[in-house]
Amino acid sequence: MNTTRKLNTTTIYKLLKQAQLSWWKGGIREITLVLVIWAVYALIHDGLPERAILAFHNAYNVIDFEARLKFFWEPGIQSWFLRSDFLVQLANSLYTLLFYPVLISFGIWAYRCHRQQYSIARNALFISAAIGLSCFAFYPMAPPRLLPSLGFVDTLDKYLKLNSSSLPAFLVNQYAAMPSFHVGWTFLIGMATFRIAKTWWLKLVGILLPLLMLVTVIATANHFILDAIAGAVLVSLSYGLAMLFAKLIKPSERSIAPDRLIERPDL
Repeated sequence: MNTTRKLNTTTIYKLLKQAQLSWWKGGIREITLVLVIWAVYALIHDGLPERAILAFHNAYNVIDFEARLKFFWEPGIQSWFLRSDFLVQLANSLYTLLFYPVLISFGIWAYRCHRQQYSIARNALFISAAIGLSCFAFYPMAPPRLLPSLGFVDTLDKYLKLNSSSLPAFLVNQYAAMPSFHVGWTFLIGMATFRIAKTWWLKLVGILLPLLMLVTVIATANHFILDAIAGAVLVSLSYGLAMLFAKLIKPSERSIAPDRLIERPDL
């Protein structure tokens, strides 16, 4: 009996060690893939022509469209935030903290604990990025912060001194407001989190995350409401395509066995 127990313990240890090694190798592969895709995205994004006249023309078209449908609320929402320095600074902080840190945190958590859902979310992000670049190329649009004549204030510039001249070009495209990836990609993370979460508070995080980002991009005058809607729609379509792709390609038992071994419950 002791010999059998020892053999079982040794087997389990070897399997866990193999799974851990697979996790590290897979993690390095995923990081490399994401960095390569992001580098390609950044190069294309930076290489897009900045057609200022068309971008402002499209921005005023969006304003007219929202006004006709009675939801041009952006000036009123930002003016409410501008009454308080605390609220403005909070919006500025959330604009940054709810984007890259959230994307990275979700990627690490989902990759370690929910590998299949991670792959779906990753593929959806890549698909939406490819489509979004086409939108930026064919439909450049100026964000509200570049329209001070309408009362908009660039809060990141005014309060944090962050503008297009102080950041790398690939991080700030002046005329890439439509669709909003800040809202779209946080909506993607929210959907994926709600779908895979086992605890109520994580599901609540998935719901609140895109809603907070929606308010934040308007409060900082970085996007119109229609930009946010377009971003959410684009990501929803991309997520659906990624799920369809996952169903068409069946992973082998060998590839999913290590994932099962390292799968962990939600906190």
